[in-house]
Amino acid sequence: MQKIRLDQFTEYRFCSNLQASPQAETAAFVMTQANANNGYDNHLWLLENQTVRQLTSFNESNYIWEDEQTLLFVSLRDSKDKEALAAGEERTAFYRLNIHQGEAQKAFTMPYTVTNFKKMRDGKLLLTIRYHQVYSRLAELAEEEKKALLKKKKEEQDYQIVSESPYYFDGAGFTNGLRNRLAVYDPIKNTVDFLTAPTFAVSGLDLDADTNCVVFWGAEFAAVKEVKDGLYVYNLNDKKMSCLIEPGKMQISFAHWRKNGILCAMSDGVRYGAGETPKLFLIDPQTKAQTLLNGNDATFGNAVGTDCAFGASSTRKVAGEDFYAVMTDADHTPLVQFDKQGKRRVVLPFDGAIFGFDLHGDTAYLIAMKDMQLQEIYQADLKTGELVQCSHFNQAALQDHYVALPERLDYAETPDRLWGWVLKPKDYDPSKIYPAILDIHGGPRAAYGPIFYHEMQLWANEGYFVFFCNVHGSDGRGDAFADLRGQFGTIDFDDFMQFTDAVLKAYPQIDPNRIGVTGGSYGGYMTNWIIGHTDRFVCAASQRSISNWVSENMVSDIGFSFGNDQMDATPWSDVNKIWDQSPLKAANQCVTPTLFIHSFEDYRCPIQEGMQMYNALVHHGVQARMCLFKGESHGLSRGGKPLHRIRRLQEITDWMNQFCKKEEN
Repeated sequence: MQKIRLDQFTEYRFCSNLQASPQAETAAFVMTQANANNGYDNHLWLLENQTVRQLTSFNESNYIWEDEQTLLFVSLRDSKDKEALAAGEERTAFYRLNIHQGEAQKAFTMPYTVTNFKKMRDGKLLLTIRYHQVYSRLAELAEEEKKALLKKKKEEQDYQIVSESPYYFDGAGFTNGLRNRLAVYDPIKNTVDFLTAPTFAVSGLDLDADTNCVVFWGAEFAAVKEVKDGLYVYNLNDKKMSCLIEPGKMQISFAHWRKNGILCAMSDGVRYGAGETPKLFLIDPQTKAQTLLNGNDATFGNAVGTDCAFGASSTRKVAGEDFYAVMTDADHTPLVQFDKQGKRRVVLPFDGAIFGFDLHGDTAYLIAMKDMQLQEIYQADLKTGELVQCSHFNQAALQDHYVALPERLDYAETPDRLWGWVLKPKDYDPSKIYPAILDIHGGPRAAYGPIFYHEMQLWANEGYFVFFCNVHGSDGRGDAFADLRGQFGTIDFDDFMQFTDAVLKAYPQIDPNRIGVTGGSYGGYMTNWIIGHTDRFVCAASQRSISNWVSENMVSDIGFSFGNDQMDATPWSDVNKIWDQSPLKAANQCVTPTLFIHSFEDYRCPIQEGMQMYNALVHHGVQARMCLFKGESHGLSRGGKPLHRIRRLQEITDWMNQFCKKEEN
């Protein structure tokens, strides 16, 4: 049995953006894999009659079904388009491909950056366009004015002006002056008509092709964006817009057209704050009346994490009067149906994680992970429950390799049932003693489940016990369980310590003096907290962490909306309460050698958070090391450049080996 290599994830293939064709037994999706140029290749693939085949060989991922056999997609194949982009212009080129005939043909080009598009009944396209209030006007100017503005854009490229908030967003960079605008493209006239103002930011939308109406949510702002979006309807027939819910009232997660109204998931956040689970409402677009269909307390979408996924996929679908959604149930993600009255039932139990799906009648197409396998394409019959694996992309990557199976460990019954999992090391011998690593998920409203996680499997292959769990604050078990506001570092810390005690008791083969701890985001925060409140871990690796909630609130892209909410205080209302929940407060008590991993362009947990904790430790005589990644954001471990991901994992593994395997060395 071979060992899983540190860089083996570069051989894995990831699926995303699954969309069913109007034609039965057919769906398209995107396949992603690391390439030799320290990047990723994205290709369009087809699922047809339970078999898969590749459609394109260029880098393409944004597409729709134009009809039963034709894909319309965005691509950068033409050298003229590349030259225009290099010169500072905006450009989006569209191509058509008949899935059964020949090569893709260029359809048209727009002088804007299109982020999303949907086909309208009359052949036009409904668009969202990433629009800069100054530079996206290039397409609207005469040639001399265009040259002058391009010159100004080039001269200003070394400067970043900030005049609004938020002014940057993790993974998107600086967003000052940028908005997602709603527009319609007419292919016959070759014109783009904007439906929303340059200062309006569209967060999401849904098109009712039958009535030619759009429901969308977002907010207009000049200086500070309202955290809670408004909900709007735009009638494309008479070009009239109406506001159904004013900004500032509800946290809107999504909205979809359904027969007799708009299905909207939203909450007011009064009881559980910014993280409150949205309830399901039916809204009458004429009267604006809201009817509660389901007082839902379960998480929409997949919150079960992995480092073996890339790209996004839809996890909800309206079919007639029914609504289908992937939902997180503690540590797995079933497919759930809500009928027209809002009654909920599981239509596809799933012991694993569904990352995206689409429907054609009673057939569901899935991107999923199960049975400790990597992502594959599945087809399910919702009447019989029969599940067929249609792809085997990753079979060879793991064949004849040791894959540790998670062993569930229940460790608490009151006040809430708690459990976690343990991975045994490769070539496990119960007569030997082993080191171990506690791995902590992010969020905190995220979850671990018994699915494949590359870094954990690597460490198990390197001779470690690896253990992980979902403590209070985790997702998938309702708002009361997930509510940590004002309690960070208290009940969650107790859960982790109790779990560690239970693991040591259940597995006496673990050396209690050779245990490391690591985690990212909330997991990084918790790692920072742990080393200030116990010395039981021989080393730690804190990744993309938070150390000081006072500063985090002022510099994070979601600081004011998330940080202040989670602390249950602001720096002006009760700075001591915030400081009490900050790991930096206890940094003078730390003795644990700690590695800090951070990215320069992490705007979610900015680099200063790791720097503060690192400086506090070294100035108090604690051994520490910091590895900072240029050109990476908060998602380094999941979507960073392949060589950066390798270096990150090498740094952590070497650090663990230095201390946890000291006696072996």
